[in-house]
Amino acid sequence: MGFRRNNTSSFMMFSLVFLSLVSLGSGNVDQVAQVKGCPFRSIYSFGDSSSLLDFKDGRSSSSDQGLQQVVDYLAYAFHLPLDPYEEGTKLDYGVNFAVRGATALDSTFFTKNNITLSPANNSLHTQIDWFQTHLDALCSSPPDCRQKLKKSIFLVGQIGANDYNYAFFQGKTMNEVVGYVPEVVQTIKDALKRLIHMGAVNLIVPGSLPMGCLPSYLTMFPSDDRRNYDKNKCREGYNNFARLHNNHLEQALTELRFEHPRVHIVYASYYDAFIALLRKPCCSRLPKELLEESLLREWRIIQF
Repeated sequence: MGFRRNNTSSFMMFSLVFLSLVSLGSGNVDQVAQVKGCPFRSIYSFGDSSSLLDFKDGRSSSSDQGLQQVVDYLAYAFHLPLDPYEEGTKLDYGVNFAVRGATALDSTFFTKNNITLSPANNSLHTQIDWFQTHLDALCSSPPDCRQKLKKSIFLVGQIGANDYNYAFFQGKTMNEVVGYVPEVVQTIKDALKRLIHMGAVNLIVPGSLPMGCLPSYLTMFPSDDRRNYDKNKCREGYNNFARLHNNHLEQALTELRFEHPRVHIVYASYYDAFIALLRKPCCSRLPKELLEESLLREWRIIQF
C-alpha cells in the first residue's frame, strides 16, 4: 500500500506496520503479527465499515459473521480492543463508529440531486457527532480530551465511495458525478478538522479503491468496446474517476498538514494496494484454487 505522510519518524514506523497489516490479503486476523511496545492506547474508526471477506476452509462467507475489517487488523496488531459504538461495552480503548454503506455527504445533498439512499445511512458528519458525545462522557474537559487522544489512532475512511456508488448506480452521468467530488472531499476535510480540533493528532485517511476493477462496476457497466478497459481488464473511465477523487483528497490532506504541522496525517493508497494485488495475486496468501477463475471471481475475494 502506498502512503503519503508527514516526516515524523514515530508515525512513519507506525504507517509501515499498518501497510503490512492491510497488505496481507488474509481473512484470518490471528495471522497478523502483533507489535511490541505499542505507543497507542486507543483507536477510533469512521467511514464505511466495508469488510474483508473471510476465507476459513478456503471459502468466502456470505454472512457478516467472521468478516474482518481493516480496522480489526490494526486493533489486533496494537493489542487494542475495539467495539461498535452502540453496544454499550467498555470503550476506554476506542470505538468503531463506521457504518456499512455510510456516505460522506448528508442526506440533504442526495435529496437535492434526486438520489435515493438506504434508510439506515449514517453520514460522516453524524459519526463525528457520535464521537463528540463519546468524548463528553470520556473527558472532564477539552484539555483532558486532548491529553487522552494524544496516543489514539484515527482511521477516517474509506469514505466517499458510497456517495459515488449511489449516484452512478441510479443513472447519474460521469460528468454529473465528477461535479460531486469537490463537495465530497471538502466534507471529509471538514470532518478531519473537527477531529483535530477535538484533539486528534494521528490520522490515517484512505483513498478510493480502483472503482473500475470492482465486480459491481464491471457487472453494472459492461462494454463491448475493448478500449473502455485498461490492461488490468478494469473499466478505465471509472478508475480515472477514482484517481480524480484521490488527487483531490491528497491535496486536501496537504493543506491540512500545512495548517496543522504538529498533526500526523497519513494518506493510505488503497488504490495502489488493490492494483498491486490484481497484478500479482499469487503473493496475497490466498488459496490457489480461488485464483484460477474469472476476473470477477479474483476480485470478489479481495474486495474491501
